[in-house]
Amino acid sequence: MIHPCHRKQIPSLKRIEGQLRGITKMIDEDKYCIDILNQIKAVKNSITAVEGKILKTHLRECIKNSL
Repeated sequence: MIHPCHRKQIPSLKRIEGQLRGITKMIDEDKYCIDILNQIKAVKNSITAVEGKILKTHLRECIKNSL
């Protein structure tokens, strides 16, 4: 089975990686809880967006081809 390419998601994943490093830094610097939680929510939303794009590709290419 040929799998679709998801390389175009790499920039988003690298951005998420940077956001996670930023959250770690915020915790190290004792930033305000709500600010940290807001950044965590942003990361969760970003991951959900990448997940949705990969799922959409899977449905469009993998499932369609298997039928």
